[in-house]
Amino acid sequence: MKPDRSTPAASSPCLAASKAPTAPCVSTTPMARPAGIASGGCCLARSIASTDSSMRAMLCDATTTHNFSSSQRPARTATRARLLWDRENLYFFADMDDSDLYADVTEHDGETWENDVFELFFKPALDKPGYYEFQVNAAGTQMDMFLPRRGAGGYRRFKSDGRFRWQTAVQRRGTLNHWQDADEGWSVEGRIPWTDFLRTGGRPMVGERWKFALCRYDYSVAFEGPELSTCAPLASKQVPDFHAYEDYAGLRFEGPGPATALRPYGISQRVPLPGLRVEGTPDPPPPFRAERRYPRLALNYPLAVVQQPGTDLLLIVVQSTPYGATRLIRVADRADICQAETLLDDDRTIYSLAFHPNFARNGYLFVGHNGPASGGERFTRVSRFAMQTVSPYALDPASELVVIEWPSDGHNG
Repeated sequence: MKPDRSTPAASSPCLAASKAPTAPCVSTTPMARPAGIASGGCCLARSIASTDSSMRAMLCDATTTHNFSSSQRPARTATRARLLWDRENLYFFADMDDSDLYADVTEHDGETWENDVFELFFKPALDKPGYYEFQVNAAGTQMDMFLPRRGAGGYRRFKSDGRFRWQTAVQRRGTLNHWQDADEGWSVEGRIPWTDFLRTGGRPMVGERWKFALCRYDYSVAFEGPELSTCAPLASKQVPDFHAYEDYAGLRFEGPGPATALRPYGISQRVPLPGLRVEGTPDPPPPFRAERRYPRLALNYPLAVVQQPGTDLLLIVVQSTPYGATRLIRVADRADICQAETLLDDDRTIYSLAFHPNFARNGYLFVGHNGPASGGERFTRVSRFAMQTVSPYALDPASELVVIEWPSDGHNG
């Protein structure tokens, strides 16, 4: 089968070493873990927090997905795969039986599916068309891509659209590209940083659900054509289509449990301290997910936005051209807004806005800006403006008071 052909590859077992060990190997960074996939069922990607020394035991302890099938029958050659995840990466390991190791594609983003290859497909959003494909062949060659929509150009169009930073390592138990002998198999291990998934929001939240498929091409002189197998229940077509994400298996991201959280942050539980004023958490905030909030409002080069205290109004700095003069506008924070009120429109470049803490009483707005944008000697200034504290909240340009200024082209002080 030649699918939509955007199938990237993953490769090689020990990311920390140039040669992979003989036993199933893990990278020296913590990894993510799935519980088994029943037919059409859900795989659990289990988060861990461990020390490097515990990683091998952690990966070996991870539940193995092994029920790979081909065209509604068990695959001719067995595959065993595992997933784990942490705050930085998604980790995978696959061990494959293979009596005829074949891989001659050595160029990154080459047509690795023409070789013995292990493939990973991830579709983070059920209501969005985009999905990822990662491939690694038995020679360790990678292929990776994000497909914004199936059937929109596939491999030829998207194979070089963006850089991925995942790492892989391959271990072979046999001789590559020598069909006359009998090989035993090969294994691949890899880590995919969550930054590789930024086009769809990056790292998932605990409990989040994706769809995925782990797939394999196995070429052999013993077969008539490649053996295609997958852990996903691809039942809608007679021939397996690895891009039929409607049939992908479910993937649920679980947090670390007592058995996997091997490196607590110093204490087993947090005891409240009366009067403590420290706020926050050791976990960074999850990646932002962008959405179009104001579909009817045209904003050219927005530089800054701040909410006007006590109102649903937003002050936004926009530019008609990069590095040019700016306008300060105001809009209501409503999804149907289509027009903006102009507060300041002159020959300055505004970089920041701040309301006085006591704005409700004094009406002070502070503006950080540089200019004149049209040329001549330029200054960076902090100016104070007076604004009405009741509707219509008019801003008086003539009320400008320069608080501080210094000669500057904008980036030198």
